[in-house]
Amino acid sequence: MELLLIRHAQSLNNHLTGDPEYAARRQADPPLTELGRQQALRLASWAADDPFCQRITHLHTSLTTRAVQTAAPLARALGLSVHGLTEAYECGGLNSGPDGGFAPVMGRDHVSLQIDCPDLLWPDEIRGQAWEGGGEPWDPTGFAGRAANVSRHLRRVADEADVVALITHHDFAQYLIAELLGLPALHGEGLTFRLNNTATAHIELIPDPSGSDRRVLHWVNRTAHLTPDLLTL
Repeated sequence: MELLLIRHAQSLNNHLTGDPEYAARRQADPPLTELGRQQALRLASWAADDPFCQRITHLHTSLTTRAVQTAAPLARALGLSVHGLTEAYECGGLNSGPDGGFAPVMGRDHVSLQIDCPDLLWPDEIRGQAWEGGGEPWDPTGFAGRAANVSRHLRRVADEADVVALITHHDFAQYLIAELLGLPALHGEGLTFRLNNTATAHIELIPDPSGSDRRVLHWVNRTAHLTPDLLTL
């Protein structure tokens, strides 16, 4: 499998980070900012002309608003449908935040998210239902388990694909990268691979005759498609 891992573009909550009123102004399922929309468009423009990205045959996304909105221009640029993944959400899932006691919040349904991304395909396991939002306790073991599930799903798809792409989130990406590269389990204070908004990472798993995979990290946190004024954490 070859995977292009993509972090979503700047969300409202990203923009508010460090703001004294962050807790009161944050949203459980934030949209992209205007700057984030520009980042997503630049990502799509780069991908349309990049030989590696032109090999992408399957595009997947977390079902959060910010990830789906990031996927929309990329799908148009590559002429692909977008496959929603129920388990690719950020660590902790959608929640009410510190002012709301971190209560789980329901996600959006297919019809609603298709307004943001007409090419979005809904997961079979929740067909006819809204996404539950992934509310979960803060548990690194649980995050690692989800990462293993997402990895298995992507590897099944990769049996018939050249390159698989996934739009996901910064913290969850740490667990997914660790899973794919066979790194030690993270326990809350593990390795951190910086991924700026719309940054990409390219990971390749090459089957070995011994039965294990050779794991190659070609790049991480690539942001060459962004100008300095569009680079955000």
